[in-house]
Amino acid sequence: MFPCSRIPTYCNRLSKIVSSSQKSSLFKPTFLLANHFSYLSGTTTHPGSPTYVSKRHFHPSNISKDDLYERLGVPKDASTSEIKKKYYQLAKKYHPDVNKEPGAKEKFFKIQEAYDTLSDDNKRAQYDQFGTTESAGGYPGGAGGQGGFSGFHGFGGTPPSMDEIFSQIFGGGGFGGFRAGGPGAGTRGATNRGDFRSSGEDLTSTLHVSFEEAVTGVKKQVRIDPVLECDTCSGTGVKKGAKSTKCSTCQGTGRQTFSMGGFHVQQTCGSCGGTGSTTRKEDVCGSCRGRGVVQGRETISVDVPAGVDDGMVIEMPNYGDAPIDGKGPRGSLYIKIRVDKSDKFTRKGSNIFYTANVSLSQALLGGEITVPTVNGNVDVVIKPGTQPGDELRLRGRGMKKVKGFGNGDFYLQIKVEIPKNLTSAQRSAAQALSDALENKTSTPKPPPSPPPESNSDTKPNDSNPDSSNKSTHEGFFKKFKDTLNSFHKDNPEKKE
Repeated sequence: MFPCSRIPTYCNRLSKIVSSSQKSSLFKPTFLLANHFSYLSGTTTHPGSPTYVSKRHFHPSNISKDDLYERLGVPKDASTSEIKKKYYQLAKKYHPDVNKEPGAKEKFFKIQEAYDTLSDDNKRAQYDQFGTTESAGGYPGGAGGQGGFSGFHGFGGTPPSMDEIFSQIFGGGGFGGFRAGGPGAGTRGATNRGDFRSSGEDLTSTLHVSFEEAVTGVKKQVRIDPVLECDTCSGTGVKKGAKSTKCSTCQGTGRQTFSMGGFHVQQTCGSCGGTGSTTRKEDVCGSCRGRGVVQGRETISVDVPAGVDDGMVIEMPNYGDAPIDGKGPRGSLYIKIRVDKSDKFTRKGSNIFYTANVSLSQALLGGEITVPTVNGNVDVVIKPGTQPGDELRLRGRGMKKVKGFGNGDFYLQIKVEIPKNLTSAQRSAAQALSDALENKTSTPKPPPSPPPESNSDTKPNDSNPDSSNKSTHEGFFKKFKDTLNSFHKDNPEKKE
């Protein structure tokens, strides 16, 4: 055996394995110099002191099916700038302080985890090679594995605020965004901005309006926090009169290429931070610290048109973010409208539906009721014999059409109120009505025999023989109506 006095713990264990395996061909040690593997025991051995170290057995790590590039919605060859832009866009959409929807917080955690890996060149290269950020083969010093998100480092274990995210993307914290070394001090925002034009990212917001406001239209105030071009430097990131110069390290590409073990590896330029240009520290704009953009806050007026429906989206061009890597127009602001439900009406598109209570006497004999609509009260005639569930249509009394001309219709759904308790007089009237209706549908009885003729010369009565019967029926229906009306007056029910 070779001397192992300088690394007792490791070699004592290894010696036992070698001794028990010398008679077997299953274990074939490889002779290597210990100074190349001194990290295994944490001690330093003499260069001339050899030891036996077994061949490492690499095992594949569990690769998550949840691709980090897909989380951010970027291609695998996306630049660092593209990754930052996409992360900032998604962070503003799903940040717990902004989005209160269920699942938004978990979505933000996944986005943050993906950005932490893909924004770091070393972690990204390791992830691209092994599909995970765990150390390959178990070597010490590996980063935390994908799926093992251990919180927000540097933010006390809590999600970073939007201001912190802004500083994380664009730099900040005094002159922390500057990179020392190399030809000049590079800034993260001082790119050759005048040579590139792009539009800024879009913003989204939600605006709640009442049902009545949706009927008439309303002007509302909305607060947004867009990224704005710095007014001091006009987005250049440098003071007026100063200029940025092309980075001599990367020749303006923002990337450096290295050869490692026969492979070509690209990473962000360490001199300019990926911007492709450098600016002297004294020439950097003090308002934006060389970013070219600032985090703004605006309150804007939004004209909500009459007839707007729940879920509709209003686009306001040029109210989104300013581009973070060049000159160009701002993005758009998309405002999603949420319309509160009405206690009275039901809406389907531009049509409005309302349920009206009608008394039994009104349903039988007809009448007139006053109905509230979205455009004011309307008197509606109820025809005799109106049935429960009948629907009346009032043309043009609905919601104003956002697209097109005119208004929708107003539909009146009839609900007949049936009395639950009757007085003896009302019960008698109802029974009499029932008898009258049954007699009307039954076989008519023969008329009674005429009275005996008198000896006088009086002419026979030429009046209508049914006139007395008609008068009787009219008196009965009037009495029945008055009886039921008195019931509804004494027992009013709550209108729907």
